[in-house]
Amino acid sequence: MAHHIVSGCIGCGACKRICPTQAISGEMKTIHIIDSKLCIDCGSCGRVCPKNAVRTEQGDIVFRLKRADWLQPQISQERCYACENCVVACPVGALAMKDETLPLTENYAVLASPETCISCGWCFDNCQFAAITMEVPHASH
Repeated sequence: MAHHIVSGCIGCGACKRICPTQAISGEMKTIHIIDSKLCIDCGSCGRVCPKNAVRTEQGDIVFRLKRADWLQPQISQERCYACENCVVACPVGALAMKDETLPLTENYAVLASPETCISCGWCFDNCQFAAITMEVPHASH
């Protein structure tokens, strides 16, 4: 499964800059291309596209969204078993364990670098303990 870019692309390069796997190629002011072998289907390219020129494999538009409105993982300390599945799954290294010196029974995952989170949901998908929800950050305050 991979996203693709349609003819509305203006070649601004925003998608290319945010892609965590360097799956997007193209020169400025030319239509960019997504390499389906490298695309991890995170959708971050579409969330930054000013022309809504990114489509899912099914052809649905991935709409531009202000970064402040991107979903981010909210991790329940009580439900987290410190398995590190979410940390390993994160393609941008935004998650980490709270403190590696703590015993496993006291440790838990945290969103260590919220500014690098691309809202892909891989942490949520890989959590076996339902300890992660994806929410708009300001909604949780």
